[in-house]
Amino acid sequence: MNMFVCVIRPLFSSSSKSKEKNFKPKDCEVLLQTRHHSTDQNNLDESLEKKTCIKSLPFTRSADKSQKVKSVVADHLFKITHSSDPPVPGLKVKRVIHAKKQKLQVGGALEDVSIYVVPTLAKLDHLTAHGKFSFHLLSAAISETYAASDYADGTQQILEALDRWLKKQLSRPHAVQGIFRSTALDRIHENITNPAYAAEPNQDWLLLENGLRPDEAMAKMKEANSIDMFVTNPLYGTDLSIYNKIDCYVLNPFYGQKVPDYTKIKIPDREQWFKGQDIVEENRELSWVEEFPVHRAAADGDISALTHFLQSGNSQIETWDHDGWAPSHYACWYGRTEAMKLLLEDGRCDPNLCNRNSASLLHLAAGCGHAAIVKMLCEHTFVDRHVIDKQGRSASECCEQIRSKDWHKCMNLLKELSHRPYQKLLIHRMDGSEKAVELKRGSRTLVGDILESLNFSHEAKCYFALWITSKSLHLQLKPEHSPLVEMNRWPEVLRQLSGIQWKACKEEKPTVVVKRDVRLLPNAEEVVTDIFSIHLLYEEARVQVLRGLYPCSDQVAIAMAAVGMRILFGPHDPKKHKTAFFTDDVLCQLLPICKLRLRSVNWPQKILTEHKEISEEGPGEISQLQLLYLRYCWTQIPPYGSAFFTGYAYATKHQGGENCQRIVPLYIGTNHRGIHFIKVESKTLLVSVSYHSLTWVVNDEKRLFQIRTDDNKINMVIHTPQAALVCSLMTKLSQATT
Repeated sequence: MNMFVCVIRPLFSSSSKSKEKNFKPKDCEVLLQTRHHSTDQNNLDESLEKKTCIKSLPFTRSADKSQKVKSVVADHLFKITHSSDPPVPGLKVKRVIHAKKQKLQVGGALEDVSIYVVPTLAKLDHLTAHGKFSFHLLSAAISETYAASDYADGTQQILEALDRWLKKQLSRPHAVQGIFRSTALDRIHENITNPAYAAEPNQDWLLLENGLRPDEAMAKMKEANSIDMFVTNPLYGTDLSIYNKIDCYVLNPFYGQKVPDYTKIKIPDREQWFKGQDIVEENRELSWVEEFPVHRAAADGDISALTHFLQSGNSQIETWDHDGWAPSHYACWYGRTEAMKLLLEDGRCDPNLCNRNSASLLHLAAGCGHAAIVKMLCEHTFVDRHVIDKQGRSASECCEQIRSKDWHKCMNLLKELSHRPYQKLLIHRMDGSEKAVELKRGSRTLVGDILESLNFSHEAKCYFALWITSKSLHLQLKPEHSPLVEMNRWPEVLRQLSGIQWKACKEEKPTVVVKRDVRLLPNAEEVVTDIFSIHLLYEEARVQVLRGLYPCSDQVAIAMAAVGMRILFGPHDPKKHKTAFFTDDVLCQLLPICKLRLRSVNWPQKILTEHKEISEEGPGEISQLQLLYLRYCWTQIPPYGSAFFTGYAYATKHQGGENCQRIVPLYIGTNHRGIHFIKVESKTLLVSVSYHSLTWVVNDEKRLFQIRTDDNKINMVIHTPQAALVCSLMTKLSQATT
């Protein structure tokens, strides 16, 4: 393996003030070796021996596989830079970074090449004094390789690869620190200890159990008249400002005025804030910055870095660090208004997110007196004004107790919020009615809270759940879901689970509907007595029958239509209920549209006959008639109560002596009985299989699942973006029925 070594250092300049965030590869110098007559046996280019002066990067080969590659690089650099005439000490390398591998054209053949980077902050004047080595600006060296002929073959490609690697590294925050920092051992050696507080001479790591008085400490300091260790600043003399961040600052509003009343100046103290609770420690070390870059950007108000993280889809937006804080908590604590605005506009930041101590964003912003952020949160439609922290305080109580900065403005904003009307969510029912529910806790209003506000009886609560529905997708919400949050992210859910275009996803408006719980078992539903529950179950069943999602035989359809007619239009009246009574509008309220297409059946006459019989012999109460309709569903319609998904399968058709495959769009119904496939075009039930003889395998990556019966008579592959949902629901329902 051919190994090229790139020794790089920041550009030393006394005129320019380089900032870490503006540091670019053009500010970097690279070490090149000048050879007047090549005697290196590892030389890859035989033409070097014919040239009297040529520039190249130091390179070598990895000969001994048992030796570490980085040790080979370090030993090689020391060997070629060491000289006895003139006397030059060899370059001792402490850090070697493997940058990348690539293919390089050398001598007309492609060879594998590894590039190693050796960063340094030293000037190395002793190394460049004798002329064998010299530092060149990276950008200038790349330009020269195109025009000059005194560069070794392959140098141009290596320098360009180095430039690309540096650009990629410098795109990350604090990359300059990461590249040019000293080793961990060197940083330990550069620590300073006070010998006055050492237990014994030459044992600086042990602390005294008994403290010393100041005069005793001074006397002991004077006894230590020799320096065992000193620290050098590797940045002294350079213009590279690596540590140039200010973690926190406090403005004095009384500057230039009379002497202030210092009792009124209070800075938030976390120990006072969380009195007796888990305290969030102020840890701004580099390890925290590296591990939680989004948190650091939010805390510092670094808008450019934060924008980069948000656009790249970083997963730390709502992630806690080791102290139990998310990026939004730091933005509220330090008053970073623009950073907080970015986080809220991103959509992934919950405005009610609480930290480990149950303090919400509103608590932190109000307690620290940041009125602009408090206003931003109060205007958010998802905000929960009733959040209580671990100490039992609301945001306004927290603000009143601490009284930081603009606490008066914060209190006024919180009072306005407390008198503002609650946002309302429209809940639809299958009978066409609807009810507006107040979301008293904003996005923290859960499905259970909404069902409670609908004043359902205890029995009704067992039968129904909340669903979010739109044209392309129906999903049942779990009790811990927030309908407001799920509706807000509905376009993204549609894109993942329906496969339709993003533009169409944004145009579909979701609604929240009370529908039958898909997990409800038949034995629980068949003993229903609550009249309100019977009404809602009947209306939902009727809607699904008319949509064609509950396929049945013609005879069952006629019987159910007669019951529906008895409910809608009363008992049989010979003067009113005649064949002419059945207009298209009336038939559409009684029969699925797929049945109406069958002109071979005299639907009006058959429905009239059944209607007359039910009027004479059937029940008279509406609730009993609705139960009769439901009983047909329970006993005659296998897909009844299913959650429906969409997908397709391939069907083979013989045409002209050849087998042709065509796509068959399907509705996929899943309930306690099994899985059911309904043809979208004709609304006919193609396959219905119970769980007892069925196995299934899901491939979520390819968005498909396969079902197979024990006798192998049914073996189907179903393609759908909702494959994981279908199989997960089948698993739950099959376990519930066993």
